[in-house]
Amino acid sequence: MIEKTDNPISLDDRHRLASVDATMLQDRIAAAVEAAAESGPETFVLELSVALLAVVQDYLEQTSNDHDLELFLEVNGTPPTDVSTWPVNILAGLRLRRTPSDDYRSICESAVDVAVRRIRPSS
Repeated sequence: MIEKTDNPISLDDRHRLASVDATMLQDRIAAAVEAAAESGPETFVLELSVALLAVVQDYLEQTSNDHDLELFLEVNGTPPTDVSTWPVNILAGLRLRRTPSDDYRSICESAVDVAVRRIRPSS
């Protein structure tokens, strides 16, 4: 889905869109690493979350200030009790801060690439 993020929408809508995006990204990761049979849905959620942390951190270092980066890591740096919500929370946060659509898409693409590289067995 990955819709435009520069339109004003409610917090609930942002969270719903982030949930759809997270599921889509996890599906893309799963499809890319199908040879890694030992990988399951929990792996895709965890690896997407870790990849998003790294990619968003890099993005904020380039586009924001130290306070934004510290706040992002404080809010998202530790896995929540329900790890399945972790990538959704990160993506919803990007929508909340009205990350430009092109940047949002780029972050998502980069996160999928990073997650796939982390899961794929080394050749």
